Amino acid sequence: MLVGLLKTIFFLLTFYYLFKLIGRFVFPILLKKGVERMQQQQQRSAGSFREEAKQKEGKVTINKNQTGKGNSNLSDNQGEYVDYEEVK
Repeated sequence: MLVGLLKTIFFLLTFYYLFKLIGRFVFPILLKKGVERMQQQQQRSAGSFREEAKQKEGKVTINKNQTGKGNSNLSDNQGEYVDYEEVK
């Protein structure tokens, strides 16, 4: 009985220090790869934002919905009716 208890304590301590040692080397590598992946994703999204921002200031562009999901009963000259209340 005492031998089994000592074996169990030995294995637990061995696994604890083994995982601690492996974690010290593996975790920073995984963390570094994750940070690099997020940086690349941010750079890609920032690049597309910069391309959109290159348009001249004050220039207005209208992108029409080509899929036909919008209101098809409105003609090109009509706008959408907006109901509002006057606040005094």
